[in-house]
Amino acid sequence: FSSEAFVATIRKEIQVAGALGCRHIVINSGAKSERILKGRFPGLSPQAFIHYGNFIGDTLKIAVEEGIERITMGIMIGKAVKLAEGNTDTHSGVVSMNREFIAALLSKAGGSADCCRRIYDTALARELWTILPEDHPFFGLLVQKCSDVCREFIGDCQLEILLIPEIPEKN
Repeated sequence: FSSEAFVATIRKEIQVAGALGCRHIVINSGAKSERILKGRFPGLSPQAFIHYGNFIGDTLKIAVEEGIERITMGIMIGKAVKLAEGNTDTHSGVVSMNREFIAALLSKAGGSADCCRRIYDTALARELWTILPEDHPFFGLLVQKCSDVCREFIGDCQLEILLIPEIPEKN
């Protein structure tokens, strides 16, 4: 697919949401996270839900350019660890999961030396859900780092970031 076409589609979707009076949009990476977010925001128009794919930075810039006042971002952990490090294009062909960054963040959040070592044995970021309890301070620090990165794109626009836990596939 064309990255430019995908970003142009994001712009059109945000423009449609704005034309329909949506001042609050919910951006997400795809269908799995959108299902959860629609349940959390049942009163929002379907057009307020916009897929960013891997283009988080572009989506945020466009939302601000189009006058959106409030953004809720649903993000799964694989994209969150990349965004927290400062990568706003999270495509696997552009950036890989940085285990050193994750281990350092975990250490800063009070993770044990053993937990930090276990990070180096992970193949996928979603394995963090099996290493750490859901209420571990790491996840809050991760979301804060994501928010810090996003601030450079959105200025004073209201931003809420929701870390979406792994969702088992329906059979």
